Amino acid sequence: MEGKLAINIYHFYSLEITGGLEEILFGIEEEGLPWSVTASEEKDSKVLGNIASQTSKLGVGIGIGVDGVTLHHDKLEKYKPLFTYSLSSAREIFRMLGMNGARLIKGEPFVIPKGGK
Repeated sequence: MEGKLAINIYHFYSLEITGGLEEILFGIEEEGLPWSVTASEEKDSKVLGNIASQTSKLGVGIGIGVDGVTLHHDKLEKYKPLFTYSLSSAREIFRMLGMNGARLIKGEPFVIPKGGK
């Protein structure tokens, strides 16, 4: 888990990473980078993303909380993640979030969802 060279994904323990949320993992894999998943008692996606990025050797983390999903970088302030999406977002959004986490590390341009923010 921690200490492994990977994008860390921290999630509230009662939220399973299945269905649409699993697309985050597929997006990271598609870009050729490893990921690590850790369950937590924390519920806030911004806090989870911040912890995930701070504990990642790559400096990038994803938080999945009751309030949504965030992509965080270890240089950003705790409550100011790079991207934030609702848990009800489309599968494609979650895949792009994973891809963008990997692209942040690789220094490549982000994939922006059609009609996205």
